[in-house]
Amino acid sequence: MTLQMWVDLAQIVSASAVTLTLLAVIMTIRQNTRSQKALAVDSLAAAITSINVPAMKSHILGSALSKATADWGSASREERIILDQAQWIGWETLLRKYYHADGVRRVWWPGRKDAYSPEFQKFLSGTKPADELGNLNQLFDYVERNG
Repeated sequence: MTLQMWVDLAQIVSASAVTLTLLAVIMTIRQNTRSQKALAVDSLAAAITSINVPAMKSHILGSALSKATADWGSASREERIILDQAQWIGWETLLRKYYHADGVRRVWWPGRKDAYSPEFQKFLSGTKPADELGNLNQLFDYVERNG
């Protein structure tokens, strides 16, 4: 074998090693993406459960949550006090994110706002967009491109 043949053979081995390494990285990234999807779903389920389970266990909390979410004014002062402020901060942030979305503001809200109390309508109109939450499309687009 000539020196050129040894160089060519070394390049083939090197290219094969790089290819195998890239395949291993791709498989690891795909598995990590699947794991992150499962974690996100689990986190959402836990957040929903953190409100729904206590509401089901406590008649008083369930009634307060039901009344306050349907119409804040229909809940008594005591029922409003029962609802944990930390829970409401998260719900309010999510609500502001959706309310200030272009499609909701231009199409959905004008046809549905009368289903809500005037106080609630006034509250929403005085809010600012929730910039602290990302856009769901960013997550879905990322998954589609890299999943």
